[in-house]
Amino acid sequence: MMSLEPYLGNDHLHVGDGNGLVISNIAHSHIHSPKCTFTLSNILHVPTIKKPLLSVQKFCLENNVFFEFHPFVFYVKDLMTKAMLLSDRSRDGLYVLSESSATLLPQAFLST
Repeated sequence: MMSLEPYLGNDHLHVGDGNGLVISNIAHSHIHSPKCTFTLSNILHVPTIKKPLLSVQKFCLENNVFFEFHPFVFYVKDLMTKAMLLSDRSRDGLYVLSESSATLLPQAFLST
């Protein structure tokens, strides 16, 4: 993580059941793939989240890319050239960034 700092706001991350989860820290980082480096800003550290989650829309806007989802694989492609920058397979019904496709995000971090 780069520039990790305490979160001083009053916001909470709201989940499907309506509960608000406490945000502890905010950070900025990068995901490195063999073809490029992706930026992640305003990463929220939510200790009660068990798996890292990613806002696909925010990731796309920050990195000028788009996601292409298929039943068992996803691709991240450059918005202008359509070149494939990253890909991986789905696991247990989720699209997961793994070590084979990119450097993993730390556990319990959430990009908003």
